[in-house]
Amino acid sequence: MIGTFFSIFPVFAMILAGYAAARTGILPAAANRDLNRFVSWIALPALMFSVVATTDWHRLWDGKFALASLAGSLAVFGAGMIVGRLRGLPVADIAVDGLNASYSNAAYIGLPLFLLTMGPRSAPYVIVAATLTLMVLFACAVVLIEFGHHRSRGLASAFGKAGLGVIRNPVILGPLAGLAWWLTGIPLPGPVDRLTRMLGAAASPTALVAIGLFLAERPLRDSLADRFVALLTAVKLLLHPALTMLLVWPILGLSPYTATLAIAIGALPTGTGPFMVAGFYARDGRVTSGTILLSTLLSVLSLTALLTLLPH
Repeated sequence: MIGTFFSIFPVFAMILAGYAAARTGILPAAANRDLNRFVSWIALPALMFSVVATTDWHRLWDGKFALASLAGSLAVFGAGMIVGRLRGLPVADIAVDGLNASYSNAAYIGLPLFLLTMGPRSAPYVIVAATLTLMVLFACAVVLIEFGHHRSRGLASAFGKAGLGVIRNPVILGPLAGLAWWLTGIPLPGPVDRLTRMLGAAASPTALVAIGLFLAERPLRDSLADRFVALLTAVKLLLHPALTMLLVWPILGLSPYTATLAIAIGALPTGTGPFMVAGFYARDGRVTSGTILLSTLLSVLSLTALLTLLPH
């Protein structure tokens, strides 16, 4: 377990660096918004484009892995909505709690973490999981929020707005553009390959520092005092990997490597996506920010234990 902890330590040390930079005044905590925009609009799409465009998908595509990752996330999305109902929230807000419980930080934390612990082979799988999660969970949440806001307009309008929102997301456009290039069968030109790799290399460290800056804005004591933050964190870090584990072995029979990767992706902390959705739709983000903070801190322990116990 000590070896695994030191393997994943650099990832969380970069988050700590961002947190310390905000607390000491080296960087303002609000700088996380600008860093997030750089990652979301430039670095991460470039990384996803590069990986998708240059991966041998005939050899690496694993439909069972994609199904396990997506089905586990959808099941926990439902569990998060139940927590939202227990809070007495309207439909638009229980959708955000669904994201709080199910939205794994696969792109910002998962990619660098699994590259360190499970090798370069993990990158295409993580990108598949991140892309499917982003597209499907965001679509579900946006449909529910739009439906909650505009019941009189019906589901068709809600689905239309959700589809447009997902399609316009640069983190979705990056891998889709990479897939379109890969389908042509033409090798990626050298200058384009080097450019996207250089930009992509900046994605993970920048995102991790931005997460630290984001966490510095939110007092830990407020998160620990809210029982619903604790409940959503437990759903994310315990129930999500447990449900995924049931899918990957007894039902789908994945290989040890892909099974462990799917379970570990489920055990990742809540990403910042739910907070962005809550802010865009003017929903209350206090429980969301608390869940991101608490799940990120506790995931150091849960991921260390999982990666120690499971074969990879």
